[in-house]
Amino acid sequence: MSIALTFGDKQLLQSPVVGPDGAVHYTTSTTRGFRGRKVTTIMATSGAVGTINWREKSFVINGVQRGWGDLKSRSEGIFSSEREWNWANRPYSLKYNRSEKELLATPKLGNMTGSVRFTPYQPHLLHDNEHAVIYFPHQMQDEAERMFLLMAILETEIHRQDQQAAAGAAAASG
Repeated sequence: MSIALTFGDKQLLQSPVVGPDGAVHYTTSTTRGFRGRKVTTIMATSGAVGTINWREKSFVINGVQRGWGDLKSRSEGIFSSEREWNWANRPYSLKYNRSEKELLATPKLGNMTGSVRFTPYQPHLLHDNEHAVIYFPHQMQDEAERMFLLMAILETEIHRQDQQAAAGAAAASG
């Protein structure tokens, strides 16, 4: 079993993240500058705070800062989309499954707490849009681990969206 947390807005970096009961679990807010995104702050109702510094390419969770170069690596070959993210010696493999339209974060060391799933926002013309949803396993109680995985998933999804937008712009101009 897992708990589904839904992003209230299609703008993932500027959104409340609510549970099935409507209670806000996280809030994301992002500052922007002339060159785009600066810092995304994620506030948990538990009091935990995480920031994604887009320009310095780093995460800060409850005052502990780590650069993306120290946190992520390619777990497969050079052409693989799979990345390994590691915080506090808890490595996770993140891979986007295009056929299922979801991002899966799987623990690399046994089944410590189960996998975390993320389904992105899906716009539809003839019926309601599907909001982005992150599914945390019930047994995952460590707030720092949840915050880290939320941040790693957001970084991965925003990177995917940026690549998709760049490809669309290149196709339109070409």
